[in-house]
Amino acid sequence: MVVWEIALEVVEEVRGSIAMFMFIIEEAIQTVGMACYINYKLGDVEAAKEAARWALDNLVNPALDFVDRYGAAAYPLNLAYKSFYLSAKRTMETYLKL
Repeated sequence: MVVWEIALEVVEEVRGSIAMFMFIIEEAIQTVGMACYINYKLGDVEAAKEAARWALDNLVNPALDFVDRYGAAAYPLNLAYKSFYLSAKRTMETYLKL
């Protein structure tokens, strides 16, 4: 195997790892979003707000930082994930306004 083939394999592995990481975070954000919604529908606004705050602090904002710093390695997936993260941020901020 020549050096450029090894380099290409390394790039593909890094790209795949970044894409998978962004996907797992996206799934976690969706899960917390459902918790916010369920709490809101049950009338527990404070629990919905608490989950939204947690999501912003531990998932959404760190994900936006990650995609800005490393996401380009997984282009064009980074564009889709950034759009999702920004939408999630807006959703969570909306729950905080309840």
